[in-house]
Amino acid sequence: MLNTHHCKAVFSFIILVTALLALPAAGADVPAQLPKPDGKPGDATKPVKVYILAGQSNMVGMGELSGAKNLYTGVYLTADPVAPKGPMQVWRVGNYKIAPLTVYLPSGTPTDQPVAQGQLEVPETGVYQVHCGFGASSSRVMEVDRMQVYRRDADGEPVKQDVTLKAGQRYTFNISGSGGETPRFWMQKMDLLGYGDLEAATKREGKFPWLVDDEGAWTVRNDVYFQEARLAEGGRGCPLSATSNGKTIGPELGFGHVMGAFHDEQVLLIKTAQGNRSLGFDFRPPSSGRTDPDNKYEAIEYKLMIEGVSKTLDNIDKVVPGYKGQGYEIAGFVWWQGHKDSGSEESIAEYEKHLVNMINDVRKDFKVPKMPAVVATVGFGGHNMAEKFVRIAEAQLAVGDPKKHPEFAGTVASVDTRDFWREVDESPSNQDYHYNRNAETYLLVGDALGRAMVGLVGGKAEALPRAPRPDRVAGEQTAEPSDEEKAAAQKALAPIILDGIAATYVANPRYNAALLSEAAGRRPQRASQFLRGAMYGLGNCYRAAGVDDYEWNLFGPDLREGQWDYFSFDPPETMPVEKGNRYRKVTYPQGMADWFAADFDAVRAGWKKGLQPFGQLDGKPEPLGLCERGSHCGCGEKPRTLWEKEVLLVRGTFEFPPLREGYRYRIVVGGSNHVNAGEGYAIYINGKLLAESTVGVGMRQGGQPRGGHIHADFRDEFKGGKVTIAATSFLRYNHPRHGVQPPRGHFTLWVEEQKIPPVKEVAASDP
Repeated sequence: MLNTHHCKAVFSFIILVTALLALPAAGADVPAQLPKPDGKPGDATKPVKVYILAGQSNMVGMGELSGAKNLYTGVYLTADPVAPKGPMQVWRVGNYKIAPLTVYLPSGTPTDQPVAQGQLEVPETGVYQVHCGFGASSSRVMEVDRMQVYRRDADGEPVKQDVTLKAGQRYTFNISGSGGETPRFWMQKMDLLGYGDLEAATKREGKFPWLVDDEGAWTVRNDVYFQEARLAEGGRGCPLSATSNGKTIGPELGFGHVMGAFHDEQVLLIKTAQGNRSLGFDFRPPSSGRTDPDNKYEAIEYKLMIEGVSKTLDNIDKVVPGYKGQGYEIAGFVWWQGHKDSGSEESIAEYEKHLVNMINDVRKDFKVPKMPAVVATVGFGGHNMAEKFVRIAEAQLAVGDPKKHPEFAGTVASVDTRDFWREVDESPSNQDYHYNRNAETYLLVGDALGRAMVGLVGGKAEALPRAPRPDRVAGEQTAEPSDEEKAAAQKALAPIILDGIAATYVANPRYNAALLSEAAGRRPQRASQFLRGAMYGLGNCYRAAGVDDYEWNLFGPDLREGQWDYFSFDPPETMPVEKGNRYRKVTYPQGMADWFAADFDAVRAGWKKGLQPFGQLDGKPEPLGLCERGSHCGCGEKPRTLWEKEVLLVRGTFEFPPLREGYRYRIVVGGSNHVNAGEGYAIYINGKLLAESTVGVGMRQGGQPRGGHIHADFRDEFKGGKVTIAATSFLRYNHPRHGVQPPRGHFTLWVEEQKIPPVKEVAASDP
């Protein structure tokens, strides 16, 4: 379509339009490696080439420009062939990647048995520290290329030297002091670089050199103008560069560079994209009809796309810098979308029909019957894509297949994006629906769309060379390892976990002070109803390494088997049942104001006796959940004593053994650890308040044990042997998502002890 802002003869106008539609577009051949922009504007004597880019959030652009951080808290290489490869999670400590370290015999043959002298090869370039042996067998000296990288004398601390190693290069190593037995060794990568943002791909890895100028700044294409016409009110635009889209990039960057290299004319990219939109509903084209004419949101995105493009073109003289009234040609349509349509069988089944209608309707609305169109498929997971996305990709590929749609032959092309998928390890995040926010993915998709478009408009474009990607089979599973294999793998990982992960965790200034404070039993400045602190992460390290010395275990008498005095009542301070967080100050029945005191006479006050758990569900002693008694919750255990009214008061006196040095202790509140499952509570020891929570378990907080730690200032309360424990809690009557519910509550107490794992103070300057 040709438009002009100057009055011209109608006859001349028709001739020019006919010529533009009949002849292939003139342009330069596009090489595989694009030239850097020359900074010159496009030829303003020719109509502006206009390309429409539409779709959902990935067309909006989610490729990170900069700031990517390594996904892993630590990366370790091991020469032990038994160690499992891949990510390993130690909850509350971090994510860790275990990678194989290739070791060679002097003959050059790969082996699983490290030797005293040999060669090693790392899979990733970086700075490493070497660890040789474990425990008593770690008194060794190790050299890499004649450089001493590890030394530990008997009864001394290991001395490690950073060493820079390149991927694919072999390095000789020598281990001495092994006494005839060569120990395993492993390495920790010290420089955890971020991957997958545009700065890493271009400025660090040297890819796509046309995006960076000789001074290291982003290049600018003054011949390509990018206009965002959907999200910004009134539109927003600038000459195309890496920052045109803000802090993230979309396919417009790769597409625009290709089209700028191809065309002599000025190029205008108009993007009208919005996240979380489906083709079958939001973008539903007119030819697909309406399913609900009264729904104002159905087909609204298609309408807004047409409006956004039209408004931009109506103001093209104000949008395109240097526009001289030469008119414009709508040269092509670019589509990338598909995630939202995967939610229903109907949307998947009808996707191809809607996409065909979309292309035809866009052509009709802009009066360009043969408008070239390029479609990028969904590519989530690459060649391991889920079946629902495979079906959408097949529909997207079908519209570009001349055998399936001969009416589109030579005017529609599809681009398979699966090879452009980048795994989490290579990316700034784990948002698979946003291609892990990998900028290289977005750039490659746009580049491929541009080269496909060049082919449709009569030009030639070499494909951008790229390394082959893994061709995995969807749903492929490996055999479950045997118990013996699991035990061997855990043993192989133990040195890395204990000498690497755990040691790094203890030395981290973020956790070191908290670990020392918890070990000393000091009361934290900020109290919490949850019992997991910094020590929990350290315990997880030992647990992952197969060491169970530091688990929490039942201490003293099992309070769940002892008799308790209890009383329940409805307080005069009422609260609407739809309100949560019901723990509050209440007026106790006459004579019960000091119900928690050590000398309070529960029998005289008319209290009853019962066994834990105390609870009810809609007035009946029924369990609230599925957690068994051995867990830190126990909500699945049937109450043995009915909790009759809103406020519950319990107390009992029990005989405890002395608290041990080197151990710490806690009282656990069971039965209400899940989201919106329980209310606040208070726990007293010999009449003194040990712990209190004024709220229940909120959203995203569930799954942790609740209660109170027996800090150093309470240890003397256990010296006498007999200890009086008193506690209170409230029933709950509502759920924030489901409204008013039948009354419910579950309450159990028990005491646990934990042997304190070794921790030491680390100076701020220590690594």
